[in-house]
Amino acid sequence: MGDKKFRILVPESLGEEGLQILKEAHDVDADIKTGLAKQDLLKIIGHYDAIITRSGTSMDKAAIDAAKKLKVIARAGVGVDNVDIHEASRRGIVVINAPTGNTLAAAEQTMALMLAMVRHIPQAYVSLMHGEWNRSRFTGRQLHGKKILIIGLGRIGTQVGIRCRAFGMEVLGYDPYVPDKKVSELGFQKMTDLAGALSLADIVSIHVPITNETHCVINEKMLRAMKPGSYLINCARGGIVDEAACAQAIREGRLAGAAFDVFTQEPPTADNPLLADDVSDRIVVAPHLGATTTEAQTEVARIAVTNALRALRGEQYDYAVNLPFMEQNLNDTQKGFVRLARKMGILAAKLLENEGSPAHKCKVMLRGCELDDEDAPRNRNRPYTIAVIKGFLEVTHGPDTNYMVAPILAAERGISIEESFGESRSYHNLIEVSIEAQNATISLTGTITEEGRQRIVKVNDYWIDFNPNGQLLIFQNHDRPGVIGKIGKLLGDSSVNIANFSLGRKEASGLALAVMEVDGVISGDLLSDIERDGDMIWVTTAKLNGEPQK
Repeated sequence: MGDKKFRILVPESLGEEGLQILKEAHDVDADIKTGLAKQDLLKIIGHYDAIITRSGTSMDKAAIDAAKKLKVIARAGVGVDNVDIHEASRRGIVVINAPTGNTLAAAEQTMALMLAMVRHIPQAYVSLMHGEWNRSRFTGRQLHGKKILIIGLGRIGTQVGIRCRAFGMEVLGYDPYVPDKKVSELGFQKMTDLAGALSLADIVSIHVPITNETHCVINEKMLRAMKPGSYLINCARGGIVDEAACAQAIREGRLAGAAFDVFTQEPPTADNPLLADDVSDRIVVAPHLGATTTEAQTEVARIAVTNALRALRGEQYDYAVNLPFMEQNLNDTQKGFVRLARKMGILAAKLLENEGSPAHKCKVMLRGCELDDEDAPRNRNRPYTIAVIKGFLEVTHGPDTNYMVAPILAAERGISIEESFGESRSYHNLIEVSIEAQNATISLTGTITEEGRQRIVKVNDYWIDFNPNGQLLIFQNHDRPGVIGKIGKLLGDSSVNIANFSLGRKEASGLALAVMEVDGVISGDLLSDIERDGDMIWVTTAKLNGEPQK
């Protein structure tokens, strides 16, 4: 590189540790230019190799188009809503965030709101500032001896549970995707039924991402399942709790109180149910302060700057929101297998749902010389293995689960990853995926034909051949005449067309496995009808359209 230095733009305030790292880097010229107007940013960004932002700088398509030399966008924080990920990926710009920097801050914010809620601290403060001295009005509750239910045992939820145990609380954990062993090692009691767990807890604290599965998961029905006189805390994401139903539960005295750091709309409007005057004496609210500590801001700055420099220097870096591997170095066949591997992960997750137990191991066997790059470092998983994990976790964590964070999420959930290599006999290249759970193992074998067509050729013990694409209906049934006819009629009556059909049989078995690609949406009611009337052992659906987030 000679004397050439990387030019880095810092358009927002950054934690001191991050600034110090930039100052000490001999191969960097860093320009601190806070308060730039958008038009000024567009004029100068073309001169920089990297930009380190927070949430106030919009790296949209216009900014990325103007950034002719840009190689790295680093976000000193978790969310990357201000970055056009697709456009950055298309341009080959690495987008980096700092997902672990706020873990302790968010956990401590939860504890702060919990204590403020059960001891009425904000309300007592307001009363005292108005010249009142009414101690009996603010009689609170102790945490010691109480049961807390933590919904979501990721990084933050786990840290909250550890702190609650230090307060002498009994910790119940609900997370269907975390193995029993990990929960017991933490000293928590694993709960398998959400409504039942809610009925036992004195306090409920939410720590899950917002996905289709978790949207409004704490709804009117679940609020009625909660123990009378209990408390609810949401420091995760707005939209997980039905805010109107929660306010009504407090109004009716079913809940003793609630604490919210996040809202469905941020900032919340004046008519938000949680801000109503008649429940203000039992609700504690904060303006999304989970990551707003000096230490957290310092840590996210350190993570963002360190990894931005590593990416610029061609060193191994962490927390890329887009590809953690150099996709441009893969040939067309390898790129196709990355896409196939992700779909295999999604299928494995959907099939495992029928078994009712979380995964604890993912084994990926790569067969064929094009999948086993001898020059690749052996201490890192191949792109195909990462793609399997990403697809598997998309089902529970949403489609925005990216390739870099997928192995981190897997480790947090106690899912070990094994990658191995072997020769391929029947096909030039082959991926074999095995997902092991407490009571079941799901296995899939996939390949790409010489014509470039993706195929799944084996599911568990059934040899089958289907294209993993579109809306799929997958089921295991008793191998009797008339079953497919029944299903076809049910689908036809609902205006759902069968586009493709594949059947797998197993010798010495009265069961069969089938996959149908259908045109149209299979509703929950239709799926129930198929399961009831189609002589099913189990039935599930999987949608495999579109390309993933990088």
